[in-house]
Amino acid sequence: MMRRRAFRLALLALAACGPASVPSPRLTEPPREALEEAPPPPWPFADTILPAPPAQGKPTKPGPRLGLPEDLVRAVETLFRSGVADPRGLPYHEVSITLTTQPEGPGEVVATKGFVLPGPEHEPRFGVLWNGLVYPLVSVGPAADLYADIEALRANDKRICDQQAAHFPDMPCIRTRAPRPELPSHRLEEILPMHAAILVQLGQDTLARSVWESWIKGGDLDTVPEIAGRERDIFARLAEHFLHGLRDRGFWAHVRGDDALALASLRGLGRLSPALSARAAVLGASEQTVNTLAEPPGPLLVDQEKRAARKAPKGLPSPLPTDPAARVAALVAALGEVHEPAFGRSGAQAQVLEDPILQALLAEGEAAVLPLAEALANDERSTRSIWYEAHGIELLTVRDVAELALDTLAVDLPLAPAPPNETKIQKAARFKQAAETYKSIPADERWFRDLADETAGPARWVQAAMRIVGPTDAPRQRPDASDFLALFVRVDGPPKPRFAGLVSRKSPSVTELLAQRMTQLTAMKSPAHLRASCEMGLLLALWDPKGAARPLREGTAPLRKAWKDHEDPSAAEELASCLAVLFVARGASGDERSFDEYASWIRAIDPATVPPKAGTLRTLLAPLALRPTRPSIVAAGRAMFAPKTSPWAVRFRRGERDDLLDPALLPIPGMRELVLAALEDRSAVGTIELDAYGEAEWGRDGAGEFDREHEQVDPRDPGAAPSSTKMPLRACDDVAAGLARRIGSAAPFRMYWIEPRRDDAIAALRAFVVTKSEPPRAP
Repeated sequence: MMRRRAFRLALLALAACGPASVPSPRLTEPPREALEEAPPPPWPFADTILPAPPAQGKPTKPGPRLGLPEDLVRAVETLFRSGVADPRGLPYHEVSITLTTQPEGPGEVVATKGFVLPGPEHEPRFGVLWNGLVYPLVSVGPAADLYADIEALRANDKRICDQQAAHFPDMPCIRTRAPRPELPSHRLEEILPMHAAILVQLGQDTLARSVWESWIKGGDLDTVPEIAGRERDIFARLAEHFLHGLRDRGFWAHVRGDDALALASLRGLGRLSPALSARAAVLGASEQTVNTLAEPPGPLLVDQEKRAARKAPKGLPSPLPTDPAARVAALVAALGEVHEPAFGRSGAQAQVLEDPILQALLAEGEAAVLPLAEALANDERSTRSIWYEAHGIELLTVRDVAELALDTLAVDLPLAPAPPNETKIQKAARFKQAAETYKSIPADERWFRDLADETAGPARWVQAAMRIVGPTDAPRQRPDASDFLALFVRVDGPPKPRFAGLVSRKSPSVTELLAQRMTQLTAMKSPAHLRASCEMGLLLALWDPKGAARPLREGTAPLRKAWKDHEDPSAAEELASCLAVLFVARGASGDERSFDEYASWIRAIDPATVPPKAGTLRTLLAPLALRPTRPSIVAAGRAMFAPKTSPWAVRFRRGERDDLLDPALLPIPGMRELVLAALEDRSAVGTIELDAYGEAEWGRDGAGEFDREHEQVDPRDPGAAPSSTKMPLRACDDVAAGLARRIGSAAPFRMYWIEPRRDDAIAALRAFVVTKSEPPRAP
């Protein structure tokens, strides 16, 4: 499934690049004599841990290479004469090396194949791999079969092309043109130009020709001059692939703490980039190509040189000083060693930090704020932590890590509002100011003062209320409506407020302040302030359920009117979700009539205005499931879901179910009957197709290519239909698949099953709908 989708995205990307048949302007090639007879340069890794192969710098045998394009042979000769590792004369073995296989993880030992350099058996060994780089070897295994490996590579290439042809018969096979990262570049899994280059250098002309012809064949590769023919363009492409692998290796070696290999890679890159770009310039390459090849290692090489010079210990300093100030200083000095896995994951800010240096700094509390703020302002050292951006992976500096640590550590420091386009220096100043201002004031008192301060403004009122009540386990993240809903339906009841000691404060009390701020925020009328007003009401219900009843009842009507008058659909959706939870909060405060108000309100909502967004429907409809026997709720549920012509039922049958199949919503009056009827509907609405390569694809009639769904077929599954099978997609199949995804292993369903097996699964799903679904616990 993922492979198919990735391939489609690749096709779109290629299409977006414009017509492939438009050739680049052809440049005038300089005389060959300008490149001849230059002495080979010194081994570019001479002052590193990486030894030169025995054949490095030695000339290749003169004479024609039958069957090989002359320009390919000359480009490869130039490439290896420029300093790429030469595998000639080396035995070919199974080997293992250390690589970074998961961006946020440590290095792992992986098996591969390579050309082993000579050396004593009990000393470190090295080898040249298929990306043209010398690697330290973890182990050397038995001899490998070069011919068998190349045949397996070509067979895998044919299999991939056959798969593409099965789904896109009118399109040629498209192979990888862009340079590959280090992880796949050292393997023989997909045909890459460096594979052909190494085979040419080894004198394996027949194998080299077969690999090269496969790589240049297909798609736009046939008609692009930079691939199809000239030495200048072939050399530039090979150099680009080689340098990309070298750069990538240096980056990931640094991240996992292998400083010797990182320094070697980056020093080599600093020498080979200008050398190869200069060769490309002499050959007549374009300015853009020359500049791309000449890209320097950048600040990471500078950082590695500094690490090599000072030889600082890695990881958490041990032993740490006993003096608190000295201990914090030692930990801040060690921030360059931070390798925080959470930063390499999605949603890193919401996760618990795992790096021991960061954990030790967080344990120091606010004593670490000022030193971290200083690092945020000034410390440009590289760390070993990565961060995902839209354009790719970035290596974080100490400034970046200090900022993330401060955001976690200083959750109880009321900060001044951030200016537009705030710099790190400005943010550091805000942290310093807050640390100095509040250093002798307890945390609960800080937030109470902000909540009570008429001049603090909406942002600080909301922040103070969130911190006092503490409605989530991740207080530095602003909760949404679904987070609040989860608190009101907890089995053990809503959690106690974070600063419950403030209950004793009077004139004004926290209850009075929350109610007052709710009213003030509603009067401000902007979408952000209306949402904040609703959230202030939810916080009030969590803080003081009994005292909240009247303010919430009085505050609901103006929020409902503001929601009705909203012109921004996105803002209206957010406010609607919050209002639904506000009705639940009023019920938690003892105002059961809130559910009657809700029933009247929800019946008037047009489902067409509710976007297909995960969690929206569950939150919006939750009150219906919380009071399924209340007369007003029964009437609303049946009006919305029982009639076949109701907009909600029509949307459901049309396939736009979103979260309506959530088991928590099945107690809604009319919902269970709607789902059961849909599970009985055997009418054909589309097709299910199993291809010859173990993938199932299905979709409703008229669905676009990207609206169809996919699933990998388990070859061990006895219920699977045969490959190359086409079956009707029934309405009940579509509903069953959506319901099973939400139920999990209790009632599995696979779209690739034969019809009798799917019918058995649908019967089990019907039984679940009838007997197993339970409503959320009522507050």
